Parts: sequence; structure tokens; C-alpha cells
Amino acid sequence: MKNILNILCIAMLATTIVACSSGKKSDEAEKATLENVKEKVKKEFEYPIPTSFEVTELLQDAGAAFVWDITNPIDNVDKYETQRDKALNLGIYGADLSYACTYNSQEETMQMLKASKVLIDGLSIPGVFDDDMVARVEKNLDNKDSLILIVTKSFYNTYTELNKAGQDKMSFLVVAGSWIEGIYITCQLAISSDYDPRMLNIVAEQKKSAIKLAEFASKYAEDPDIESVRPLLEFMKIIYEGVDPAIGITKGQLDDISSNVESTRNEIIG
Repeated sequence: MKNILNILCIAMLATTIVACSSGKKSDEAEKATLENVKEKVKKEFEYPIPTSFEVTELLQDAGAAFVWDITNPIDNVDKYETQRDKALNLGIYGADLSYACTYNSQEETMQMLKASKVLIDGLSIPGVFDDDMVARVEKNLDNKDSLILIVTKSFYNTYTELNKAGQDKMSFLVVAGSWIEGIYITCQLAISSDYDPRMLNIVAEQKKSAIKLAEFASKYAEDPDIESVRPLLEFMKIIYEGVDPAIGITKGQLDDISSNVESTRNEIIG
């Protein structure tokens, strides 16, 4: 269980960074980097949920606008004091980072990287996301291939250290936070698009992820940290039981998902 969750985090954040690469020259390197990460995951574990990058890429493909105001404000990062809050919001900022990278927004990418560093430092994961690494990222913002390698390696090392430390609960919270933020962004864009069917389909396609995360959360039923997200995940599992991804979801179903996700997400980000 703990290894699965940590590998989820590795893949989630590594593929998030791969989203930063664009252009014909970097296509082959980007694909190779992503495939290397995926191959490593496949050798050991089955990856059960889409990464935040995969969700934001679907949004871009569907023609969704980039709306930075719906992400977690950077100023919030200093108020997360507990390990639970740091882990959940590392997931939140990871999804926001994916969103920024997918839309090639360099300034916002740096902001989210720096916020992530604050939280990684707060989780006492040593030596893998330091000031030197952030400086190298900033220097290579226009060098997409180098950016991929620098940040992917750093996040890989981060979650390798989490795995070594046996922080399975923290890993789950990161994954849950990232998924919640991805759903939140998608719902907000769906509503602002007047319920564009393409946006509704992206939400519908999250059924398997919702069920998997609810199952994971049930293993920590007595844990007060997991309790912060378990009710939402249980609700999502129930509502998705009535969803056929091949058909899509209704406006009413999306509104139910959106209101519940927004409520929990707002409690997480504070």
C-alpha cells in the first residue's frame, strides 16, 4: 500500500513537469522522459489514477481557458503548519503546477515550484528540492529539455525519500490533494464554459479515480488526518456509481460534485 501511494506521487509530479515541455525539438526528449518514468512505475506497480498533468492536458485539448485566479494563492503557503496540511497542499500546488506547465505559463510555474519547495522542506524531506535546484529551474525555463530533467529528478528523489521514510499516509494525502484540485479546476472551467460537454466528459472520466481513492481512504478510517478528505471521497464514490463515463454526466451531477469538492478544497487551502 505505502509503496503504491509513493509511486503514484512520483508519477503524478514527474508527469506534471513533463507538461512543461513543448515544441517539435523537444518532443522526442519529452516522450522519452515520460516513458522512462512510466516504465519504472509499470515494472513495480499498477498506476490506478490519471496524473494531474493528464487531466490538465485534457482541459487544454478541450479548448479550456487558462484562469490563474482559480488556483491556490501562493500567499497561503506559509500558513500550513501541520504535516497533514503540508501534504494536502503539496498535492494542491502540484496540480496547480501541472496546470501552469500545461499552458506554458512560466511565471506561474516558478511560483508553484517555490511554493512546493516550502512544503517539501516542511515535510522534512532533505536535499532534493533545495535553493540550488530552484535556481537551476529558473535559469532553464526556456530550455524545456533541461527543465524536464532537473525537476523530474528532484520530484523523483523527493518521493523516493518519502518511500524510504515509510510516510504512506503523507503520500496518500498528496495524491488526494492533487486529485481534488484537478477536479476543482475542471468543475470551475466547466461551469464557466456553460457546461461544455467536453468539460463534463473530463469530470465523468474521473470515476475510476474516485473509487480508487475512496478505497484507499477507507483503510485509514480511524485516522483524524485522513478524515479531512475521507467524507468527500466517499461522497464522490457514491455519486460516481450513477455515472457511466461512456455517456457522461448531467449538469445536476456536476453541480453536486462541484459544490462538495469546492467545500472540502476550501477547508484544505484555508
